[in-house]
Amino acid sequence: MLIIVDYRSIAGIIHSLTKLGVSIYDSSGKPVGQFQDNPVASFERVSPVAEILREVKNFQQTDYLSYVDPARLSYVAVRLSTPADGAVVVGPFLTNSQTTDEISTIMIQNSFKISDRNQLEQFYQSLPILSPDQLTDVGVLLVNLFIKSPVNAQQGAQITRSIQPREKSVVVVNSEHRNQIEQNYSNEDKITHAIATGNEVAVNELNQTMGRLFDSFSNRIPNKPLRSSKNICFVFNTICRIAAHKGGVHPVYLDDMSEKYALLIERQISIAGLHKLVNSMTEDYCQLVQSTSTPGFSPIVRRAADYVLLNLGDPLSLSETAQEIGVNASFLSRRFKNEIGITFTDYVNLKRVQQAKYFLSSQTSTITDVALMTGFSTINYFTKVFKKVTGETPKEFRMKTAVSHASK
Repeated sequence: MLIIVDYRSIAGIIHSLTKLGVSIYDSSGKPVGQFQDNPVASFERVSPVAEILREVKNFQQTDYLSYVDPARLSYVAVRLSTPADGAVVVGPFLTNSQTTDEISTIMIQNSFKISDRNQLEQFYQSLPILSPDQLTDVGVLLVNLFIKSPVNAQQGAQITRSIQPREKSVVVVNSEHRNQIEQNYSNEDKITHAIATGNEVAVNELNQTMGRLFDSFSNRIPNKPLRSSKNICFVFNTICRIAAHKGGVHPVYLDDMSEKYALLIERQISIAGLHKLVNSMTEDYCQLVQSTSTPGFSPIVRRAADYVLLNLGDPLSLSETAQEIGVNASFLSRRFKNEIGITFTDYVNLKRVQQAKYFLSSQTSTITDVALMTGFSTINYFTKVFKKVTGETPKEFRMKTAVSHASK
């Protein structure tokens, strides 16, 4: 047990310094020590641990394993020479950033549901990206650190020096500076209103002014403009989340989006990168309002619509949805038709077709794959519904989209 405690100490140090996930497993695959900031997503279908343990079982202590699973998640592992004969596994991480199209391909290849997409994108966005040299360095580090137990270290001394406080000067706000402050807050109000109403045109126009807004706040922490800008971005992320909530977006989507951008903000290394990220943030929140909001609905219909959107890739029925939200199916059917103007089934099909159009545009998946992913039971039914909603078949839509992309 003493050896395991020592190994846990090393694993904790590696995690603290690199922010990579580090896990220790015994020979049966049971975790005996785990250090993770990003718990492995619940949609991961098959754990790679068993295969990793089999691979490293006969490794020399100077060898390390580089492993990539079917979802393109990477790991580095080394064997432990203990009675338990287990392994230390670092990961998951990425070796390349995954585009939206590539994530769509991962979803199809691993049989993920359309309902997993937001969580999957957020998970991949949160993972660190290691270069080939950095991956090698991790392997070398593991080999060297886990050959023997660590030596206990003690702090020899702690020295903290403070700066003598200076008398604060009075800040004089001239009319030009005051006008700039008022303009900044006016722009903030305008862009939050544009997000709440899903006005993508207004968001794109107002994004042109966001650079000046963040530049004006970049000196809030003296001599640390990047830290100041990050803090403002965190605040703005919260403002966008509140705006989207006012626009009728379900908290589940808001939590995913907010956490995604919090991680991306902290990972930025330049103010220019933050400016681009803010533009992307406002556009994503606006599109979230457009695609998932339920404004103006009664509480009952809103709960039903939210349930549909959160379970779009699964079989959905009026009776099941009514049961889930605790109302009579006939009553829900009438309210749905009166408030939205279409039947419950037509609403489900409409939302599935909207998602299907997104995946058909990527050109990386078969039409059958898209049909099954978005909750349609057969390709024939998918084609029939798609043409009813859009006026064209999935194949015709894909061909038109391909021509449109080629002409740009």
